[in-house]
Amino acid sequence: MQIKEVAARALRFLGREDVAGKVASGEIPENDAELVRTLVFCINAVEDELARYYFPLVRTQTMISYNGKYYFRDFDSPPVKILSVVSGEKETAYEIFPTYIATEATRIEVTYEYAPVKKELDDDCEYSAEVDETLEACGAAAEYCLIKGEIEAADMWESKYRAQIDRARRKSARGASIPPRRWV
Repeated sequence: MQIKEVAARALRFLGREDVAGKVASGEIPENDAELVRTLVFCINAVEDELARYYFPLVRTQTMISYNGKYYFRDFDSPPVKILSVVSGEKETAYEIFPTYIATEATRIEVTYEYAPVKKELDDDCEYSAEVDETLEACGAAAEYCLIKGEIEAADMWESKYRAQIDRARRKSARGASIPPRRWV
């Protein structure tokens, strides 16, 4: 699934079928470029929210450091939460600092949750299995309507987005958990 597919679906939800077909084929209409840029921004925000609160993205990476400091900038993806640090097939103690983690091991295998990088229209979505195009498109439509000041439409799309999240979480292999607090 690509960002442009999610954007096209969100545009259809927003009643912009004229732009949706062009975006789906990878074309950005010049007079609607701002609309498409804003929608891509919204899709990135949705993917970030999904990764941080509902469907964590997990990666395991092997790293080497001769001083025991493993800088976050050297990780393949921006870490959000360190889940485990293993050295020599045994969990090892580590300490988290603002820009790195420190351990006495010089070679580690670190498992962590990460935030997705910002994407462009032709990039692939971070999700494909648990999260479908409709879920992301509903979230993007809600964000877009909120940005544009269309509060009633934003509320409608937000409720559909939350329902899609709940449905996906019930189907998920990880099972149900308590979602983060939402402020109205």
